[in-house]
Amino acid sequence: MSSSNLVRVAFIKETVYGETPVAGNFSTARFTAESLSGTPDTVESKQIRTDRMSSGQVVTGLKVEGELQFELAKESALEEFMSSAMYNPWNTLALVTVDMDLDATLKTLTRASGSFVTDGLVVGDFVTLAGFTNTENNVQVMVTNVTALVLTFAGPESVITETGSTGTTYKRADKLTIGTSKQSFSMEKKFTDLTDKGINYRGMIASEMSLNVAFGELITGSFKFQGNDYQTVDLAADFITDARTVNAPATTNTMNGSIDMPFLASSAIGALAVSDFDIQNVSIKMNNNLTAQTVIGDIAPKDYSAGTAAIEISMSAYLKDAVWSILGKKLTQDPFAMGFMVKNTGGWYGFYMPAIQVSFEDPSSAGQNQDIMLAMSGTSKVGATGESALVIYRS
Repeated sequence: MSSSNLVRVAFIKETVYGETPVAGNFSTARFTAESLSGTPDTVESKQIRTDRMSSGQVVTGLKVEGELQFELAKESALEEFMSSAMYNPWNTLALVTVDMDLDATLKTLTRASGSFVTDGLVVGDFVTLAGFTNTENNVQVMVTNVTALVLTFAGPESVITETGSTGTTYKRADKLTIGTSKQSFSMEKKFTDLTDKGINYRGMIASEMSLNVAFGELITGSFKFQGNDYQTVDLAADFITDARTVNAPATTNTMNGSIDMPFLASSAIGALAVSDFDIQNVSIKMNNNLTAQTVIGDIAPKDYSAGTAAIEISMSAYLKDAVWSILGKKLTQDPFAMGFMVKNTGGWYGFYMPAIQVSFEDPSSAGQNQDIMLAMSGTSKVGATGESALVIYRS
């Protein structure tokens, strides 16, 4: 007697919804657990029989859905799933070469000509600096204010004041905002310790996404997918990866919430900057509120309609004199911005939310020898000038 526990999930981006592209390589997803499934909806027949027996169940529909749970690491597979969840492709800007002075006290970058605004930078953007004489200044920073000639930033405390630099550059990181462009995948779940056994799924959209960052823990998350086609296979020729290249999974290290967060900036207790708003943990959950389009003659949903991209936030912060002012925000629902970076040797991601609204109970003592915390939960809404409620950046 044996049991199977080795599963490979391969996927490829679809160009036509629900159809596997005839060319192109497949990628391999890394995960800690998966629950992809084609699960039938059934109804028991109400037919009355003289022998009092049940006439049994009838299949009336099919749910094609499930989760991939993951540990966050810099890798292209996760970035494709992020793109699906955000309903948008990644946006890229070119490298900009311009002489800049850096003021480590004011946290500013100043240029003599040209314009940061015209170059396309906005508050919340993550940029990589390079070309400075002091290597401590060749780092990633987050834009907290921007004018034509002066950019104010949040970033590592290790930066050094440097003037008269020439040949310096900056590049805004690839950027992902909430949009309306469907990004779907064909997926194959293969049980690798069985002989040619697997399941094909098509039209898989990331309907939900979550991320959990906490001190002392690995950064984890999940994607929930919903699709429109399902097929079990037991012949090699029936696998959607048959005769196709399947790229090996990434090998980058998992990020953690202790040493892999260079900085967190917020406007919760003042101007947008790195401040005394000390967060112990933060969780982000996104739900696209997909509605299945069910059509007579098709057992599975034919397609999905995207609803409101709802962003839920929960976080826990230490109670200090400096953060007392945030108590008033739960009554006024004044929004505040927050951005943070997670980074290790494999690369980095940045996350920015322009308008978080929170609610929480008054701070109270949980018991002997326990810190008093502010346990906040709420939402991230559209920014004051239409900014995406959640923005993701990649190195």
